[in-house]
Amino acid sequence: MKNTNKKAVRTLWAGHATVDIYSGFVNPIMPFLAANLGITLAVSTFILSLSHLCSSMMQPIFGYLSDFWRKRFFMFFGLLLSSMFLPLLGFAHNVYTLSAFLIIGSIGNGFFHPQATSFVNIYSSPKDLAKNMSIFLAIGTLGFSLGPVVSSFFIQFFGAKVLSLTSIIGLTVAALILINVPKISDKISKVNNIHFRTAVKEIFTSKPMLILIMFSALKSLATQSCSILLPFLWKSLGYSAMNIGMLLFFFLIAGAAGTVASAKLEKMIGTKQVMVMSFCAILPLTLLFAFTYKTLPFVSFGTFILIGFFAMLSVPINMVLAHQVMPQYKSLISGFIGGFSWGIVGLSMSLCGLLAQNFGIVNVLIVVAILPTACSILVKYVPDRQY
Repeated sequence: MKNTNKKAVRTLWAGHATVDIYSGFVNPIMPFLAANLGITLAVSTFILSLSHLCSSMMQPIFGYLSDFWRKRFFMFFGLLLSSMFLPLLGFAHNVYTLSAFLIIGSIGNGFFHPQATSFVNIYSSPKDLAKNMSIFLAIGTLGFSLGPVVSSFFIQFFGAKVLSLTSIIGLTVAALILINVPKISDKISKVNNIHFRTAVKEIFTSKPMLILIMFSALKSLATQSCSILLPFLWKSLGYSAMNIGMLLFFFLIAGAAGTVASAKLEKMIGTKQVMVMSFCAILPLTLLFAFTYKTLPFVSFGTFILIGFFAMLSVPINMVLAHQVMPQYKSLISGFIGGFSWGIVGLSMSLCGLLAQNFGIVNVLIVVAILPTACSILVKYVPDRQY
């Protein structure tokens, strides 16, 4: 099963890009949907937190189930739910329907990620694993970056309801997953017959794993704070939906570039050096943004984009190291690193929104940026990567 299956891996790349395009719909249009429905910043971030609870926080459970039952169910139906419900956000006529569409679509996102990440590992040779994982993560970020452009384009020129037409893309790619990603035999799929509680206990008693989960959460805090709060700041400054969507697009494109550059940079300067660089660059860039967003907007835009690059730079390293620490729980680990840690941050975004509403968005972003730099000292406790 470790022989490279290029068609399967490439289909998983396409699936990751597609499911994250739908996830990317939300942030740039949320201020406009909120304004139409009379929802405050605090309520908006609370709804987004609920969606993260159903998406990211559930990923360890989905990952555990897919480690035990390695059918393609999770990837197929995950993409199906995301592509059917997230494009319906424009049809929401009150806060309840908006929440329902967002939560159901987010559950689909949570279904897809742990199993797809695990299958990239399964269908990659050891030699190609780092490269395939970097591309898998990067193309997901690329998809997430296209989401704001697509949604903001539709909402500005055609209306949010027309987004529903994009569902056909997700349905097509879901079908390709069934066609191109081979089934795994029952013998292999029953190998990890370990109780969920036992597996979670092993993960949370591993010091390196706890550090890697925390690192993932800090990266998520930096990226989510920027991509969720700054659209509200820019809307208050008079920027259009399309302007905001394009800024988020370049921010996330830079993040994708960071994940692609990660593997090459790691070979040049070392695993831990890339991680430290990724953490410590965020604070000075955030301070530069704070000093320029009013008087030198184009400088602040460039700074914002660089934050995306450095925040995502060590994400593939984090995932590969986590799989290395506990290879017996690939999907479950993917759920914790790529889901649970991001979900914790997603839940905290309601508090961030409340603080931003009372103390200012930029002030909250500066406090958020201090944390990764302060925690970079823990990199020394992370194991060296094995090739």
